[in-house]
Amino acid sequence: MNIFDIIQLAIILAISIWMHEYAHAYISYRLGDPTPKLQGRLTPNPIKHIDPIGFLMIFIAHFWWGKPVQINPLYYKNPRKWELMVALAGPATNLILAIIGILVILIYAKIMGGTPNDIFQNNIDLMISFRINFSYLNIALAIFNLIPIAPLDGYRLIKIWRHQWAAFMEKHARIGIVVVIALVYLASPLFINVATAIFNFLFTIIGQVFY
Repeated sequence: MNIFDIIQLAIILAISIWMHEYAHAYISYRLGDPTPKLQGRLTPNPIKHIDPIGFLMIFIAHFWWGKPVQINPLYYKNPRKWELMVALAGPATNLILAIIGILVILIYAKIMGGTPNDIFQNNIDLMISFRINFSYLNIALAIFNLIPIAPLDGYRLIKIWRHQWAAFMEKHARIGIVVVIALVYLASPLFINVATAIFNFLFTIIGQVFY
């Protein structure tokens, strides 16, 4: 990756991870948990959601993580289900961001007098290439975070049906982190293929509105 690619990746991940973590904090607070507000996470200020070490990793290893939002499910009326709602808020936000990116691409192409086919043929256009990468990465982040391994959001799916398994994951969270890092490198082609399929599906469906 050249310096331009790294800067573009940093900008996209900054927006995506910031919104992902803020969604966790906001939904948890709305469900009665004051913890995110007490810890200063109930704010759209991106600085509050950025992990300094995670930020540096974008330049070293080309991936990034945000500062996890701490929640207290004891405040929820239905702890297990509402904790899952809070967990899914992050990936759902990434998917919404991806859809917004696709909408911007299609609107921009329409204004410029282009067609959906022109969008990929003219991806040297910085506006188009940035939005394509923005949508791809947000879809990939949504998929990745749904993997049922702690500390990813998806492990809370396990927590509903197999609470003991989830407790084991929480206890051995360090091992989970190693597994997650390994997945970033070893399974990235799979995530790219799945993200591409979802992107093409959404692009085709939404594109019907404009063309």
